Amino acid sequence: MNNYLKVIFLGFLIIICLLIYYHSSNNINEYDLKELETLSDKIIWDKNKKLKWTDFKFDPNEKTFIIYADVGLATRYNVFKPILFRSHTTLSPKKSIVADTSNLDDLRIAQAKFDLLETYRRKIEKVFDSIKRLESPNFETSDFDSIVAYYYRDYKNEWESYRPFTIESLYRVEDTIRNRLK
Repeated sequence: MNNYLKVIFLGFLIIICLLIYYHSSNNINEYDLKELETLSDKIIWDKNKKLKWTDFKFDPNEKTFIIYADVGLATRYNVFKPILFRSHTTLSPKKSIVADTSNLDDLRIAQAKFDLLETYRRKIEKVFDSIKRLESPNFETSDFDSIVAYYYRDYKNEWESYRPFTIESLYRVEDTIRNRLK
């Protein structure tokens, strides 16, 4: 009798676990899975996250540049009511390379690139917030893609305006970032 109760209890426990698994797996949609996959190997911008040398692949033989920070935007949106928008500023450690770790200003430049893109992500978010408030928006995915592309181009142009990097241009971009992230 004692073993019989154990088998019934174990069967009941398995059924409960399967129901919980079935319920949770139905709540994860295709877009959530794609987003998880996209972000799984990236560093997501956070105001408390400061880049470290270990966030980059070390390649002492790299001759093209001393440091390269591969930053980007991961965006996700729905153009139909309710309009949804979610985005992240990311750094890809697999594609970010450093050839020399002796100059801390190079790490500051990479951090500035990451932070500056975050300021543009916030601008994009404000645009989407205003779109959400429209009574009857009529947008297509290509419209949203264009908005993101427009601000990303602006970001790249501003980033290039600070080149070549000197200590003065680094201070300028850091001040700009500090003011925008307030």
